Amino acid sequence: MDPLARFVDDEQVFHHTLWRRTPAVLHPRTPPMETLTVAELDGILDAGLLTTPYATLVREDGPVPEERYCSPRVVQGGIDNRHVDAGAVRRLIGEEGAVLLLRYVDQWHAGVRELADGLAECFQRQVEAFFLFTPPGTRGRPAHRVDADVLAVQIHGSERWRVYPGPLDGNWRPERVDGDPGDPLLDVVLRQGEVLYVPRGFAYVAEATGGSASARLSFTVREAGSAHLYAVLEALLLDGDGLPARPNDDAALSGAASDLIAHCHRTLAGLTPEELVRLARGAMRRERHAVGGTLSALPA
Repeated sequence: MDPLARFVDDEQVFHHTLWRRTPAVLHPRTPPMETLTVAELDGILDAGLLTTPYATLVREDGPVPEERYCSPRVVQGGIDNRHVDAGAVRRLIGEEGAVLLLRYVDQWHAGVRELADGLAECFQRQVEAFFLFTPPGTRGRPAHRVDADVLAVQIHGSERWRVYPGPLDGNWRPERVDGDPGDPLLDVVLRQGEVLYVPRGFAYVAEATGGSASARLSFTVREAGSAHLYAVLEALLLDGDGLPARPNDDAALSGAASDLIAHCHRTLAGLTPEELVRLARGAMRRERHAVGGTLSALPA
């Protein structure tokens, strides 16, 4: 099955009508509900290996201080203050309405990583995953813009989403939207098994509804920006020039400058805008170094 089919009900409609154009609620036939459940989240918390910044608690007005939910441990003779305390997390969620945010789940959860890698192949872009557990009647963040297209899978409970228009030009920043964001383009309650698509840069706010906690797994499809184009172009221009590090005299320095200009001309002459964008997107994607087999299959 095409990985995108786990998130959308009609791939052709998604690509030609929704992508980068408009937010929408999607109803895939087989949403990835089983990938990371609330029950598994409880087990992960109780295992005691979660650390910040992979797991943090946040409120609408900002992050919860780490010392309120992290316990110090002695590890190899030193104090490590990053380990998340499951009891403290549950207490802050239940008593103070804190939201549990798991960052970059694709880096440490095999099932989520498989989904993220599949989406990355579909879009040819970097894909990351985040999990939010939100107590009822609570929002984790105010209205804000994200520098990514978002596919949010409602795993448990429900959330009311309000999605507002995208930025007016390319000079926007991924940050909170202060003041009145205006009328939403989409005001909808996302229910278990549904997926919400939010185009890159569109502002949104989500709040758990219905009297129960909400859990969602969000995949962010990252796009290259001008900084990535600059970085890739710089790498291309610096690659293979073979210039001496410290020319000995004026003639040698001028010769090096001439060689560098010629190298830049050759590089730029064969470079198209489409190829530069492709290279920038590729540079953003993490390399996976997978080795086949299992530890149990190794000789005893």
